[in-house]
Amino acid sequence: MNQELLLAHRGVDCLQAWRRGVLTAVLFLAWAGTAAAAQGSLQDVYKDAEQLAATPAGREQAIAGYQTLIETHLKNEALFDAALPRLARCYLEAGKGEEGIRFFENLGAKMFAKRGYTFRDVMNQFGVKYPEHVKAAWDRMTASARREDQRMAASRRGTLATEAVPVQELVTAILQRNDADPREKALARLRMMLAAESPDASKKQGLATLHAAITAKFGRQPFRALVMPLLRAQDPDLRALALRCLPGLDATIGDLALVLPLVADPVPEVRVEVGPALLGIGQGKEPEKVIPALTTLLRDSERSVVERTLSCLEGRYSSPEFDEILIEVAKHDREYHGWVICSALSPMRRKSPAVCRRLVEELSDPDSNRSGRAAWGLTFGIPEEAKPLVEDGLLKALPEETNDYTRENELRALREVGTEKSRSYLQSVIDSPSETDKFRQLAREVLASLDRRP
Repeated sequence: MNQELLLAHRGVDCLQAWRRGVLTAVLFLAWAGTAAAAQGSLQDVYKDAEQLAATPAGREQAIAGYQTLIETHLKNEALFDAALPRLARCYLEAGKGEEGIRFFENLGAKMFAKRGYTFRDVMNQFGVKYPEHVKAAWDRMTASARREDQRMAASRRGTLATEAVPVQELVTAILQRNDADPREKALARLRMMLAAESPDASKKQGLATLHAAITAKFGRQPFRALVMPLLRAQDPDLRALALRCLPGLDATIGDLALVLPLVADPVPEVRVEVGPALLGIGQGKEPEKVIPALTTLLRDSERSVVERTLSCLEGRYSSPEFDEILIEVAKHDREYHGWVICSALSPMRRKSPAVCRRLVEELSDPDSNRSGRAAWGLTFGIPEEAKPLVEDGLLKALPEETNDYTRENELRALREVGTEKSRSYLQSVIDSPSETDKFRQLAREVLASLDRRP
């Protein structure tokens, strides 16, 4: 049976078993070189290395074992990531979209913190046909990931105060749309919880309730006035929760003055919330103030701060210096790589030549989540001076591309930057009997746009 179909039928356990088997086989064939050793597991390799490391004579072998284990794991992460979108496609083609959504929701609950960008793009494949199911699954997945982030952060501090529990009856009353009276009563009670004279515990629960109901329609200004002073609260949980709520309260660009100093807050759980607040309030404005703050956050010693900041950039801010920082982050840290490509560089409305070059390089990534996102990013915002570079990169990538989503975006990008240099490739697509109607039509459209240029 095809590997992806096998995974689709057997779920998470089979995915883990399959991945474990691939890793084990590669590792033992490379290291031990015997068929018998290939029946072991990575845990066995680790234990063997541990035993070797315990004696002076075995330490060189232990070093080789540890290094091979780590290098093999990193190589097979790409294989694992590549399997996810293919598995999603198999679910859809088998008519089992809802089952696929449940599978990825369960898997995402375990791995979202490290691969949030991957799960977002995979879930988007289901979104066209199952938008409501995907939204519900995504909300549950992100909520679960947020709780896990809070739990891990709290374990470092020895407290779980930031995970304040919303008052569910108030949330329900505020979100419902049938009766204004219970909503107004709930909002009045919420204002009392956030009042200056209320105890900190009440304010924390009030902020958690406000955040849970922030999508409802109600007057923001009374709550903004109550939340703003909490940015200076002595309790770091109040500062963190206030930052989380602020972008949804119609905060103005002037409110950045209170948020910016918090990039130096001594508590990591507060700094984690600063990036989303800056981006939600700034919306691309005041770059001379926001970009230095974002740069500080990207150099933070806490990985959770860097990841959260990267994940919400959405291409809103750009400068030559900031672009170079993002590109360097992607080059030197594998865990940040996907966030930078998907959330920072690809969505930029106006891309520098350096960003274009980095996205072109990403087209060769075998992970279609990243290469596809990079190709999408090249469909807009390309400056004139970068168009020849992008055209050359697309013409090199297109003949090798096997993922339909990535290839479609590469052709759409070519429509924006193509010159006569692209004509022969486009005509070959149109003339090829092995091409699908979809791609022949896309090539015709790109060729027609080329013909219309003066």
